[in-house]
Amino acid sequence: MLEKNHAFEKAYAALYHNLRVGSFPPGSRIQAADLVSQLKISATPVREALSRLAGQGLLIDRPAIGYFVPAIDPVDLQHCYSLASMLAQSACRNFDLTWPDKSADREGQALNYKGAGQLLRTIAFLTPNTALQHVASYVDDRLARIVPAEVTLFEQADASQGSLRDWLQAGNRRFCTDNVRRFYARRINSVLEIASAAGRPPQVQNNIF
Repeated sequence: MLEKNHAFEKAYAALYHNLRVGSFPPGSRIQAADLVSQLKISATPVREALSRLAGQGLLIDRPAIGYFVPAIDPVDLQHCYSLASMLAQSACRNFDLTWPDKSADREGQALNYKGAGQLLRTIAFLTPNTALQHVASYVDDRLARIVPAEVTLFEQADASQGSLRDWLQAGNRRFCTDNVRRFYARRINSVLEIASAAGRPPQVQNNIF
């Protein structure tokens, strides 16, 4: 049983990481047989990992056909950005602006972010709201592979706006909320451009593990 659990964890961790960083091209089929060969484990834990990731929205399960990487859909992307914006602004209106940085560090966030999902997750873990943290993690998973496109398109604009640390240290709740809104509005207004940039096939080797 321990060996089976270890094999599942190995398959899940490898797939989860590569899906988040965009190693698989959008729309591509994930071949279980290839993963079995590359990870050197049996087929059962690989199939279990694929099923778990489909349940998390990182893969699409097409019965009798297989598992596929979701395409970059501008409408879905806009929905994710809009949800992230709403949740992040709501959190800013309610959490303690003087929350110490070490609380974020404890969650491995350290107030560092580059993408929209990462910002929401960082804000969520500054609150004691576990439901928000759960949803934020889900949104972050959905948007993780978009981060390189966000960096390419918005790095300078984001830098000129300042960081969440700056917004918090200002001690002004409205200032923080307004900056969060602007951060997400920049992305909501550019979903077609983001989707185009993020939809380009990655340069990957045959064995990505």
